[in-house]
Amino acid sequence: MPILLGGSGEKKTFALAARFADHLNIICGASELPRKLEALNARCAEVGRDRSTLETSYLAFVFIDENGDRARQLQHNLLLGRGIDLSNASDEERAAATAQQICGAPDEVAEQLKTRVLDAGIDGIIVNLVANGHEPGIVELAGRTLRPLVDA
Repeated sequence: MPILLGGSGEKKTFALAARFADHLNIICGASELPRKLEALNARCAEVGRDRSTLETSYLAFVFIDENGDRARQLQHNLLLGRGIDLSNASDEERAAATAQQICGAPDEVAEQLKTRVLDAGIDGIIVNLVANGHEPGIVELAGRTLRPLVDA
């Protein structure tokens, strides 16, 4: 049975993945991915594993809608419900609150995932459509948007 581990721990979780897993789902802010992948490479080297034999994915919280402004409003409302007002947040607060989030119209979401995640060296994406995944058509929209990225 294939083993998938998920987490952000560069020492323990990544070491376990290097030794035992077939797949590692990395959970962190997208800007942290280069460092996380360096740590994963080191854990694989420590146990003599070829890093290319360990598939990776990234957990992304995606706010997608045909109307990018609506997607941004969904993100704003979700964060507001958690006590974070993006309209009044500093650049640092905004970056911290949205580090793992991808937001916008389909083309914007695809571009962000490509440049922020896949170009960093991640093999695939696990998507959480936290704000509107329950709405008719949104899962299909996300699938149509993201499939070309991971089929390439």
